[in-house]
Amino acid sequence: MRTSRAKEFFVEFLKILYYYKGRVLFSFSGVALGILSICVIITTIEGANRKAKEIFESLGPDSIMVFSGAERQRQARIRVNTLTHDDAESISKISGVHDVVKILAVRGFPVKYKERKWQTVVVGCTPNYFHSFSWNFELGGPFGDSQLDRQESVCVLGAKVRKELFSNDDPTGKWILVGRLPVKVLGVLEEKGGSFGGSHVDDRIIMPLSTVMNRVSGEKKYLSMLRLKTTRDPEETVEDIRRVLRRNHGILEGAEDDFTIRSSKDIFNFVSVISGSLLLFLGTASIVALIVSGFVLSNLFYLTIYERRKDIGIRRAYGASRRGILISFLLESVVITLIGGIVGVILSYALGSTFERLFDMPMIFNYKVILFAVLFSFFTGLLSGLKPAMRASSIEPIEAIRG
Repeated sequence: MRTSRAKEFFVEFLKILYYYKGRVLFSFSGVALGILSICVIITTIEGANRKAKEIFESLGPDSIMVFSGAERQRQARIRVNTLTHDDAESISKISGVHDVVKILAVRGFPVKYKERKWQTVVVGCTPNYFHSFSWNFELGGPFGDSQLDRQESVCVLGAKVRKELFSNDDPTGKWILVGRLPVKVLGVLEEKGGSFGGSHVDDRIIMPLSTVMNRVSGEKKYLSMLRLKTTRDPEETVEDIRRVLRRNHGILEGAEDDFTIRSSKDIFNFVSVISGSLLLFLGTASIVALIVSGFVLSNLFYLTIYERRKDIGIRRAYGASRRGILISFLLESVVITLIGGIVGVILSYALGSTFERLFDMPMIFNYKVILFAVLFSFFTGLLSGLKPAMRASSIEPIEAIRG
């Protein structure tokens, strides 16, 4: 008996899909787009959280970074160099501080290999840069203290620069032009993906600090940032660094710092806040979109019920109960929205790589995506179809047939 009813419902549902294909397609589209946006939110937030954890793990809980320029200047993207070699030496003498990396970054610098040109970030640093950032090599290897002391024209390429200049070829041992300076490629860093501070993480060339300061940038005094590790409590070390730098820079009490200090904990919290804001903003937009879709679906079901009054009356005359009519229309609504939800999940998976390229953020698909898609689809169909189904179940057979 149940098999017969299920078969009858399936045949009836296929007829509805055929006779009302325009409206059904519109319903599919509304739900699919709403579910697509929800899937994008979930996968993006999962990716952001994983990226935050990766950054935190690569930096280490004991890492601190000191940037040139006050917080206000950095937020306004005004680049002011205020850190010096003397500051680095003073910080290295603070109790617990070790592994101090000096960095000078020059942005938008032209590089060239044969006919291929690119603009990238040239990073001058000390040789402990690679170990400090836990950055492994795909090809070749790093430069050492001897190249730093002799200001040698050598470099290591980020994965994106290698792709732009060499495609998939091995660049090790070849020479490129950094500005007008011929530079030998020693190796290629492993691809990390994502962005930090507005630029792509893999879009950089790493060179000895002395070479960049004396032969590339012309900046012989100031540094862009310092990165260090501490064996003490990071917050206590931050306060010690602040006191040392304010004294070195002659900053009076009450005046604003001309530098910015960040611990790995600050960066983790920052990325977490971004993912939370993304969840709030996009989540609200998606819920609103689904609510609107629900209203549209409800109106479409009302219109469909009006056109099927005679059919409903005949079914009631042949013994169909009010409960049976109610369940039948609810099932139609839920099945339509569930199919739309499945289409939304498939679209989000198919478009995942496109979104990753656009936003430089990994999208991670897991069971949560399917679970949320099914639940949202189910409740959208249930809520939008409930009142129309109740209206259909209340139709009297004789009135429907006469109508």
